[in-house]
Amino acid sequence: MKNKIFAILAIVVVIGIIIVCTLGFNVDFDYKGYHLIDINIGKDFNIKDIKSITNEVFNNTNVEIQKAGVFSDNVTIKVNEATEEQKQLLNTKINEKYGLENTYEDINDNYIPRYRLRDIIKPYAIPLSISTVIILIYMAIKFRKLGASKVIYQAVSYTIMGELLYGSIIAITRCPINRLVMSVAIIIYISIMTALTGIYEKQMNKRKNKEEVKEEKN
Repeated sequence: MKNKIFAILAIVVVIGIIIVCTLGFNVDFDYKGYHLIDINIGKDFNIKDIKSITNEVFNNTNVEIQKAGVFSDNVTIKVNEATEEQKQLLNTKINEKYGLENTYEDINDNYIPRYRLRDIIKPYAIPLSISTVIILIYMAIKFRKLGASKVIYQAVSYTIMGELLYGSIIAITRCPINRLVMSVAIIIYISIMTALTGIYEKQMNKRKNKEEVKEEKN
């Protein structure tokens, strides 16, 4: 039964790796490269009206629209691609809608480069590495009677397998990579370490009980 489960998990991981190599991960909007367009409207406005304009200008491409500025009279628009023609058309339609005279030069367009996977992981790398070393040393010392090398090998192997499985599931389901993904990855890491500690505690207790029974017989 265990072999079948490991075989299924291995297949899932292999499929996930193939998808990552061919299609990559599905990255959340904020982690992709996008244009952050800021336009001053100077009066109260309805986001739904701006949404209608962006749907027309950007051909129903996914955009994020927010109010900005001290008086919430600026609109910020996040869009992955924005050509010069599209930005000019956007400005023209907003001018027509709100009776403005903004020029193309009044549009503030900042391009936010995409995140790389290592950029997402980087802030967690050092703290997790230090924590892992400390945990492994603790486990090796506390459960040394079970074999320090065996304990360390299993802890590292199960953690890597668990994270690979998690990453594979994300790739297969096309779940978007966002800030929540790293939080879940850390929860999985903690859960694996906690579960292993519990398992080793039980094994140590069984070993202790056997030794006590053996001493009583002697």
